[in-house]
Order: sequence, then C-alpha cells, then structure tokens
Amino acid sequence: MAKHRKTWTTSEKLEVINYFEKNGPTKASREYGVSAASIYKWKAAYDKDGKSGLLSTTKKSPESEDLKRLKRENDELKKIVAEKELRLRIQEEMLKKSR
Repeated sequence: MAKHRKTWTTSEKLEVINYFEKNGPTKASREYGVSAASIYKWKAAYDKDGKSGLLSTTKKSPESEDLKRLKRENDELKKIVAEKELRLRIQEEMLKKSR
C-alpha cells in the first residue's frame, strides 16, 4: 500500500529549517518525519530566495507551467530561425561559387 505524502506549508517548512539549524539534520528528520534531503533542499531554497523560495517547492503554480511552455516554444522558434539562417548562408555560398 502506498503512503500518502504530506504537503508542507511554508510555515511548517520554516519551522523544520529552524529546528534543523539548531539540532542538525538527523534530529530534524526524525522529529518531523521528513527526509534530510528535503530539509537540505528547503534550506537551499530559503537561503536563495527567502520565504518565497519555500513557496516554489510547495506547489507548482500555473505561472511556472506557462513559463516552461513559453521557454520550450521559444527554443523551438530559435531552432527554426537558426535553420533558416543556415539555409540562407548555404544558398549565398552556392551563388558565389556559380558566378
């Protein structure tokens, strides 16, 4: 049987991080029932972006999904432009050689 995963709120994550800083990863992991890897990930996110860094690991917002989609679309468009630029250069070279 699969266990249900707990969804941690920002304040809970902050509490775990504070406990981790005082008592270390092993005690924090056992006390709160969260893996040390998750605690380190939360700590890194908190150190990088503050409280807002903990939000991004809690839920995926629709904005982040849109951003990912736009980045993929942008990469595809860049590839198309690069291919067209390459074709144009090849055609120019062929024209120079035929003259």
